[in-house]
Amino acid sequence: MASYQAVAFDLFDTLVDFDIKLFPVVEIDGKEEKTTSKAAYDALYEGGFLVPNYPAFHQLWLQNSKEVWGERNNDPELKEVRSIVRFRRLIELLVAIPAQDRERAAKTALNAHMYGIENSVVFDRGRLDMLGRIKDAGLPVALLSNFDHAPTAVRIIDRMGITPYLDTVHISEDEGFRKPAASLFLKVAEELGVAPGEVLFVGDTFDADVTGPQSVGMPCAWLNRKGAPVPEGCKPPDFEIRDVQDTLSILGL
Repeated sequence: MASYQAVAFDLFDTLVDFDIKLFPVVEIDGKEEKTTSKAAYDALYEGGFLVPNYPAFHQLWLQNSKEVWGERNNDPELKEVRSIVRFRRLIELLVAIPAQDRERAAKTALNAHMYGIENSVVFDRGRLDMLGRIKDAGLPVALLSNFDHAPTAVRIIDRMGITPYLDTVHISEDEGFRKPAASLFLKVAEELGVAPGEVLFVGDTFDADVTGPQSVGMPCAWLNRKGAPVPEGCKPPDFEIRDVQDTLSILGL
């Protein structure tokens, strides 16, 4: 076995996958779009909230999402924007909803959106065997994921049967920061009780899951299913794999 003393995984499109075929589809201006905006709209309408027609709502949805994600992605401190903050801002755009009802409306839309996200996730249960072999080898396992609604992420790992294999779970909403923030990787190593250089990090997004661990001297395996090139000017990962279960080969298991 290699000298790693622990393993940490990304969640989405690493341990679990989004199946685009399961994502909600609506027709906007004669074109099909994959979006949870209709589910949020329907939940608000059925909840008795005053909303515009759906096309107008969808445009506000897009406007708000673009603004929130733009601010988040351009934040030099890599602070996470909690999902409820995004939905509060959306509801503020729906001026017909009275101020005293906006928090309830934000939670209504958020829950409908997350239901659509959660039900678009699939899981190869063979990965439980991988996690079991890692645990049987005596290696603690961590999860470190960028996601703006921790309860949904927790429900997903519980539903897929992953939770018993994890020693520590870190979701960016709870942490307040997003990968590739160095502090997140340092915290994972600390909670696992090992040095950063003794943890193998496995993830699919180059900036978050390669540049991030590299910043603290943590070895990394890039899950590069499509064989994309290493971004220009970036240091290559320690390993490139096409299937997350190839982690076992790196560990010598």
